[in-house]
Amino acid sequence: MSNFNTREVKELFARLFVLGISNKINFIAFTKAIERSEFVKKIENGQYDEYFNKSLTQIFFDITNRRIDNDTSFGVFNDAYWCGYSYFELHLKTKRSFSFIFLKLPLSKMMEAYPVYHEMDVSSLIDYFYKLDQEKTILKLLCIENKCSIPKLSSQTGISETTLSKYKASDEALSKASFQAIYKIATYFDAPISLFAY
Repeated sequence: MSNFNTREVKELFARLFVLGISNKINFIAFTKAIERSEFVKKIENGQYDEYFNKSLTQIFFDITNRRIDNDTSFGVFNDAYWCGYSYFELHLKTKRSFSFIFLKLPLSKMMEAYPVYHEMDVSSLIDYFYKLDQEKTILKLLCIENKCSIPKLSSQTGISETTLSKYKASDEALSKASFQAIYKIATYFDAPISLFAY
């Protein structure tokens, strides 16, 4: 990991959530900005370089385009910190992209999980995440989030309703889709391709 270790990067990630939530950024907009950020791309690709020497306020600005005067995240270990820390742990343990994790376990639901899971071992949270993962597929969640039916998605992407129904029923089926099909779905939902890596 170059001059950076997992603990340091996890700390930065957790404190980023403290800043985001204390500055009242919309949960969905915040996680979407994070999943598309250079910060997360570097983490997911293991490129721990000089970028991580930036101040957290500068990283926050890079991600959200919002400037804050003071970094108030030092020494704060609240529910927001726990959410960021836990998302990072889920990424490490499941090897899934942050876009996948945020879709399956949105920040609003993660905040609700805090009273139950914050004093437990992280393995309990991982079990909870896998339970959520089994409940709804990627395509089902995208359709719910965007209020989109399979017929509408079919007409917009040119992918047959039968094929899309298979993808909606099974993440494994979606993972075996052609790159062209995944690209069309990702483009329609404005979702990162990393979401569909299985």
